[in-house]
Amino acid sequence: MPGDSLHHACQSFNTNLARYPIMAVGLPLVGGFLSAIPSHHHVQNYYESLQKPDWAAPACVFAPAWTALYLSVGYASHLVALRTGPNTLPSIRAIARTGLGLYSVNMLMNFAWSPLMFWKKQIGAALVTAGGLFGSSIAVTYYFFKVDKCAGYLTVPYVAWLGYATALNYDIWLKNAQGPAADSARKLGREVNDAAKHAKDEIKDAAKHIKDDAKDAARSANRNAKHAASDASEKIDRELR
Repeated sequence: MPGDSLHHACQSFNTNLARYPIMAVGLPLVGGFLSAIPSHHHVQNYYESLQKPDWAAPACVFAPAWTALYLSVGYASHLVALRTGPNTLPSIRAIARTGLGLYSVNMLMNFAWSPLMFWKKQIGAALVTAGGLFGSSIAVTYYFFKVDKCAGYLTVPYVAWLGYATALNYDIWLKNAQGPAADSARKLGREVNDAAKHAKDEIKDAAKHIKDDAKDAARSANRNAKHAASDASEKIDRELR
């Protein structure tokens, strides 16, 4: 199948390159740089023009963040590639090659995201790519952990950042995209927010009633205790007389 052929080709290509540290680190850096060139002149102005959530990072954060993440996952791929040699157990070797194949496909999606988002301005297509990117990064981390713990830990910040970027892409799509799908998503979002607000109000009311009932019960118990203590005191006084 074409998908399997692509996976095996990526797996073989990346396994051979990643055995060399400079190539393992340089490949994502160069790929990320080249993929950003078409959209370089559009990023700042276009990103600033979009409606974004309050938690959106400024545009100046993305370049250094991606550079650090590419260095991290690139070196992680090198550590995993070292486990594909003949001196490694066949089972670990197979897992390492699968992880590197997934990593290569993940990088291809990674390099496609920026041109889609900022050059072509296809927010929906970028969101679908981001979702695939985030999902595949989790799979990459899983396989890397099974091969080398250090490699797995090096990919964790990458997964976290992709989760953030996917959520940001989704929020931007909701706020800026046009068309029936976006309109339906926004309507659904409003309905969910309204339902959540209504549920929150009901929970507050129920909590207030419970609190008031607890206070009444405590006051009643306190009064009963005082009456019981008073009755007991009077009874003792009568007996002592």
